[in-house]
Amino acid sequence: MHQYLKAIGFRQYNTKKKIRELADYVTKNFDRKDSVLINEKETLLIYEKDFSEATGISVTAIEDTEGYLELDSVFPYVKGMNCLFHENLEFERHTGNQEYSCICDENNLGIPLIFHVNNIVEYLKRKHGIFEEEFNTMILSGLSSKGMIILPIETDECQKRREQQGNEIRNQMIDAAKAGDVEAMEQLTLEDMDTYNLVSSRSKKEDIFTIVTSYFMPYTVECDKYSVLGNIIDVSTMTNKMTGESFYYISLECNSIQIEFTIAKEDMTGIPEVGRRFKGYIWLQGEVDCL
Repeated sequence: MHQYLKAIGFRQYNTKKKIRELADYVTKNFDRKDSVLINEKETLLIYEKDFSEATGISVTAIEDTEGYLELDSVFPYVKGMNCLFHENLEFERHTGNQEYSCICDENNLGIPLIFHVNNIVEYLKRKHGIFEEEFNTMILSGLSSKGMIILPIETDECQKRREQQGNEIRNQMIDAAKAGDVEAMEQLTLEDMDTYNLVSSRSKKEDIFTIVTSYFMPYTVECDKYSVLGNIIDVSTMTNKMTGESFYYISLECNSIQIEFTIAKEDMTGIPEVGRRFKGYIWLQGEVDCL
């Protein structure tokens, strides 16, 4: 994940020594600090330092009863803006450290959605019963290491309404299929076959990106990395207060899901503007039940 430090203005922090220096700076100059007991002898500490309006660095460390403190992980974070309601969130701890991924089924994507949990301590407090609320909301965000801008597909309001209605009907059918409705399963299968035939026919004469308006697909063997194509609905430029490096903060609508992410200007091909499309790679993050 250290390769994504450049997405929030830390391009020069690309060695273990520099990352350790950054971690030490955050633990001494943090904006927020929280902790949770993870077993009888160890406490997980998290330090957060904001370096722009929506980005920062998190450092986690484990402290034992004798006061020995060991660095656990360092990762950049991006704050999203769009809260999504989702039941049945599942969590999986990473091997080797106290980091977690969240997993949920997302009808709009057609695949399980997996993202890195940024508010680890809050999750663990709720897991261990300090708070009684169930997990049912999430805010998605991400960091990109590479991307490009491509032109949009011209659509009118009528087409947008039809597409939205079609997505709503499809989501209802997916829910019915999950509940065991055989007719819904058959209808979804027929629609997928029709879509495949239509794309195969049109791709012989048209560019694929005039047919496919957006997509969200797993990228590499790491579960929380995705290749995405979506519409830019907002874009701004932010500056890292420590390094002075500038980067883009972009709101992307992809398969009816909104994600805020950052990318270094040097890693972007083209100029992002509202209405254009972004095609690239994202490390997906998120916060769960952010009150």
